[in-house]
Amino acid sequence: MTLFFLDRYRPHVVAGAVCLGLATANVVRLGSTWGLLAALVAVVASMVLDTRRRLAALSVAVAVAGLWWGSVRLDALDRSVLAPRIGEVGRTLAEITGPTRRTPFQLRVPARVHAFRGRALREAVLLELPLGRAPPQGALIESVVELREPRGPRDGFDERALLRRRGVHVVARGRSWRLVGRRGGLAGLADRARRGLAASIAPGLTGERRAVLAGLVLGEEEGLSEGLRDRFRSSGLYHLLAVSGQNVAFVAGGVLLVAWMLGISRLIAEVAALSAIGAYVIAVGWQPSVVRAGVAGALASLAWLASRPRDRWYFLLLGAAVLMAWNPYSLLEPGFQLSFAAVAAIFVAVPRLEGVLDGYPVPRALVGVVAVSAACGLATAPILLAQFGSVPVYSVVSNALAAAAVPPCFGLALLTALLDQVLPPAALAAAWANGWLAAYIVACARLIGGLPGAQVSSALALGIGVATCLILLAGARVPAWRRPGLAVVVGVGVIILAGWKLQSAPAPPAPDGFRLTVLDVGQGDSILLQVREGAVLVDQGPPEAEVDDQLRDLGIRRLALLVLTHPQRDHVGGAAEVIEHLNVDRILDPKIPYDSPDERAALAAAREREVPVMQSRAGTVFRLGGLRLQVLWPDGTGGSEGDPNLRATVILATYGKVDALLTADAESEVTLPLNPPPLEILKVAHHGSADEGLHRLLELTRPDVAIISCGQNNDYGHPAPSTVATLDAAPQLELFRTDRDGRVVVETDGEQISTWSRR
Repeated sequence: MTLFFLDRYRPHVVAGAVCLGLATANVVRLGSTWGLLAALVAVVASMVLDTRRRLAALSVAVAVAGLWWGSVRLDALDRSVLAPRIGEVGRTLAEITGPTRRTPFQLRVPARVHAFRGRALREAVLLELPLGRAPPQGALIESVVELREPRGPRDGFDERALLRRRGVHVVARGRSWRLVGRRGGLAGLADRARRGLAASIAPGLTGERRAVLAGLVLGEEEGLSEGLRDRFRSSGLYHLLAVSGQNVAFVAGGVLLVAWMLGISRLIAEVAALSAIGAYVIAVGWQPSVVRAGVAGALASLAWLASRPRDRWYFLLLGAAVLMAWNPYSLLEPGFQLSFAAVAAIFVAVPRLEGVLDGYPVPRALVGVVAVSAACGLATAPILLAQFGSVPVYSVVSNALAAAAVPPCFGLALLTALLDQVLPPAALAAAWANGWLAAYIVACARLIGGLPGAQVSSALALGIGVATCLILLAGARVPAWRRPGLAVVVGVGVIILAGWKLQSAPAPPAPDGFRLTVLDVGQGDSILLQVREGAVLVDQGPPEAEVDDQLRDLGIRRLALLVLTHPQRDHVGGAAEVIEHLNVDRILDPKIPYDSPDERAALAAAREREVPVMQSRAGTVFRLGGLRLQVLWPDGTGGSEGDPNLRATVILATYGKVDALLTADAESEVTLPLNPPPLEILKVAHHGSADEGLHRLLELTRPDVAIISCGQNNDYGHPAPSTVATLDAAPQLELFRTDRDGRVVVETDGEQISTWSRR
């Protein structure tokens, strides 16, 4: 029996030993000489020992070889020529190795440096460029850069450690770049394939529908707003935006199906499937899930061609070995962990769950979806909680809703890409139809991801669910064949209830007097004014701040007034989402002549929702209960159109005897001539930028509380040291900063004020 077992699983044991050796290199590294010697001794032993001991010796040999190779690879990844030169500035020739990620302040691009200050080298870096045109993947560019150290741990995220695992030890910050060529070879071929696929999968489509198709086919989710990406995460559908094994299966299955329909022989069909898998993997790039699936798919075709049995566990182990052989740090990456945990759960748990669900009134078409979603959700939950701090609760529901749309959406995207080469009008029609499928997937993400308690961020909630499952399995007085299904149902129910309770903190009640809340929006502005009669929002922060979600968390469903102080992204970037998702009675806009796509989006949303837009001018007064808002600026005389900060709306908010000056980005150059009265609350202008007239403004207004709205470690150096020093020197002035204190709240009854912050 033992010999049969060893003979049957000999390949698995050997492949597992290789994986174990590669993984161990993350803990212990082996010198090259000793590693080779140990592996050689183990190989010789495996040749002379009997059958029983030969497998053990061979496993030790490949494990030691894996440990040696992993050590060599990690040493290479940890080696850096540029790290000792941090702080230097020089001309650089760099190759763009991946898609650009756009942040509020810069472009972040994976790159490989080929030369720095005339010295030839080859090292991966993270390239940071100003906002604007992004260099395409595969481009060779020249730029003058400053070498910087990656950011260390901050807010639970360690960028330095993440980049180190990818062999990146330096951030290269440049101000401009020049295209000088494109890379060639296999990488250049992959670039051309990717560009061609990206350009042809959705002709005629724009916006989030095109972005969803790019995510589904190519794993590119950069085109989606941060808010929509969060909805995909909280709904449990984020895996659709990363290329997965399912995609590779669709590609191979599609080729085999077409070959069968055309009467092509199985031999040619398998070769074609093998070629299609290779082309797709090359086009979408080196991602754990697609490499794993590509290895499995390629081995499956090769197994048929060689008349060998197919073994999915063996294929899974070989996929892990390939990834870790390239980079043993892959084991520590969330993508690797989630991909392999999910596949293992499908192998182990799905058949059992499908058997359990056969006894329940679940439509047969949904049995597989529910079983896969439940198995993958339970297997990946601990990883998600450890890596990202939250777990989607309703993933089974969201995947059940979206499942019917995903295969045709992916298949239609590939068909569109083919039609675009031979019959462009047909491609346009196919893309139009596919756009509706993409829109449906987006609707599923928004619907389920927006439910209360959609994400659990507490291990307690998960622990309660797991404990309940164990109790039901062990001691429930129900027939044995019903226990697994009942455990899953009750466990998921407990997780949902616990997550709802732990995640959905009650919104604060409406104020008895006046409440001013400076929302934490990073590098931007957004100020909520509340009285019992309603609420006003002055500025809406950048889009990634998701002010609409913050307002809903605060219990705000309607705004009596929305103020667009000036058309810059960090102030009005989230306005369109607020208008679309909340009821807004009217909008105040200075209508500054300035090209702003964010303002255009907000005004377009206002037209669609039929929200009246008024022009803000000095002297305009708005009342809401006991709150009086008076526009002090702009005065409508024109001029200064080139700098929107100088035409930004300045508001004096008055409640009883308490005044608050809301300055947006208008510094003392604007506010001093307005001669504002003595104040209790001052929103410091322009995120605390250096302002020579701030001292005189403080002498004039004598505020009790000053608040700076700015982002942590922002690239502008806000707040300026001179501004902080001036505010600290002001007598009896309490200073709050959103980068340090988080959300800042001021409450007043019209005479006394109280202030606190909440991180």
